[in-house]
Amino acid sequence: MTALVDAGVRWMTVRAHATYGVALMRIVLGLGVAGYVAVNLPARQVLWGTGARWTMPLGGHALISGPLLTAGCAALLLVAALVAVGWRARWTVPLLLLGWSGLTAINPLIADQGDNISRILLVYLCFADTSARWSLDARRRGRRADRARSAPVARSSALEPGREPNRTEGRNLLHNAAVLAVGAQICLVYVLSGLFKLQGEQWRDGSAVYYPLSLPQFRPWPELADLIAGNGWLVAAVTWGTLALQLTFPLLLLQRHLRVAAVAGALLMHAGIAVVMGLPFFSLFMMAGDCVFLTDDAVARRSGQPTWWSQRTGAPRPA
Repeated sequence: MTALVDAGVRWMTVRAHATYGVALMRIVLGLGVAGYVAVNLPARQVLWGTGARWTMPLGGHALISGPLLTAGCAALLLVAALVAVGWRARWTVPLLLLGWSGLTAINPLIADQGDNISRILLVYLCFADTSARWSLDARRRGRRADRARSAPVARSSALEPGREPNRTEGRNLLHNAAVLAVGAQICLVYVLSGLFKLQGEQWRDGSAVYYPLSLPQFRPWPELADLIAGNGWLVAAVTWGTLALQLTFPLLLLQRHLRVAAVAGALLMHAGIAVVMGLPFFSLFMMAGDCVFLTDDAVARRSGQPTWWSQRTGAPRPA
C-alpha cells in the first residue's frame, strides 16, 4: 500500500503529464470560442443585446447595450485568440473563462451542452500549465533558458537548492490534478450520456439516429442526411456504435492500444455530429476534452517534433 501511495505521489509531482494534450485543448477551446463569437457577431444584438429583450421573462439575464456589447465581443475575440496562440496563458485563460461565462449566461435559451462543457474545461485549465507546448509562452521560456545557460551567474542562481524543485513540484501537482479532473469529467459525460440513451427504446433497437436526421434543424446537408437515414444498417451501426463507445469509454482507456481506438472513435463521432447534424461548436468543445487522453510519449513518437521543439522552447522532452 505504501509503495502504491509513493508511486501516486511521484506521478503527481515528478513531471507534468499530457502537456501536448492540454496544449491542444487550449488551442481548440480558444479557436472554438473565437469562432463562435465571430460567426454570431453580425447577430449579436438579437442574441445578447437589446434585440433579445423578449428572453427576459424566460430566464434571460440583463442585456447589454449596443456599443458595450460590441466592445465586449471584440475583447472576447482578442482574448480567445491570445489563448489559442498561448500568450500569457496563466492570465488569459482565466480571462477567457470569465468572458465566455458572462456571454453565454446572458441568453440561456441559445446555450447547449457544448457551452457547459467548455466552461467546465476552462475552469480546470486555469490550474494547468496550458502553454508548456505549442505556445508563445514556451518560446519565450526557451529563449530565457538559452540566456540562462550562456550566463554562469544566472545559471547558478536559477539552480539555488530548495527553491526551483519545490516550485516545480507544486506546479506539477496542480497541472496533473487538472488533467485528472478533465479526464474524469469527460468519462462522466460519456458514461452518463450512454446510460441515459440506454433507457430509450430507439437506442436499444438501433433506430435512434434516424429521428434527428429527419428534423430540419439537424439537416444542414439534406442529401447526406438522407443517405444515412435511408440505410437501415448504417443507422443501426451508428446508433449501437455510439452507445457502445460511450458506455465502455473509461474501460478502453485502461489499455494503450484500446485507448488510441477510443479517442479516435470519440473524435470521429464528434466530427460526424459536426458535419452531418450541423453542430460544429458542440463537437469542437467535446473534442477539446478528448485531447487530454493524448499522452506525451504517443505524440512524441508520431510527430517527431519534441527534439526540435525542445531546442526552440526549452521545454522538456517527454519521458
